[in-house]
Amino acid sequence: MTTLKTTKRNPEVKAKKLRRDGFATGVLYGREMDENIPLQFSAVDASRFIKSHKEGSQVILDFGDTKTSAIVKNIDYDAMKRQVMALDFQALVAGEAISTTVPVKLENEGAVQGFVDQELTEIHYKADPAHLLEPIEIDLTKFHTGDALYVKDLGLEEKGAQLITPADSLIFHIADHAKNMEIAEDETADEEAAEA
Repeated sequence: MTTLKTTKRNPEVKAKKLRRDGFATGVLYGREMDENIPLQFSAVDASRFIKSHKEGSQVILDFGDTKTSAIVKNIDYDAMKRQVMALDFQALVAGEAISTTVPVKLENEGAVQGFVDQELTEIHYKADPAHLLEPIEIDLTKFHTGDALYVKDLGLEEKGAQLITPADSLIFHIADHAKNMEIAEDETADEEAAEA
């Protein structure tokens, strides 16, 4: 599991000033905590962290003297400034189920003989910290034209996850290129007829 160095932020210092000084801000909260802890991170560390971690990722927050297991609940990123504005975390407590998401990534799309239509990029679920899911990577070289994959096909409940996203939700299907072209042409013809 990834470790992210952090320090407790002085709430009297404005976030804008901290960002100017090369920091990103955030907060750590949890049901068993007396109060939320305002955080600050090196902007460089925060940017590096979000390149390989999404909301729902597990992390160990390193305060120097203590370490806390947490899950990423929110990433606020300003694409124009290319700057992490805030990272929010929920502290994990053994045996306490939390609601979160797991990202779904399709790999080797270029190898597919057909058009891949991805319907879901993340799955919502509840689980205790011992059963939090790793990002789901699906190798498309194992699928063919006409194939489809649903949430229920992943067997996530067997791994201790309680699904919030319906089990019959479609993750992706692979359509025939020729059929896809015909559908697109039909839609274009219908639009042209409607405009005439």
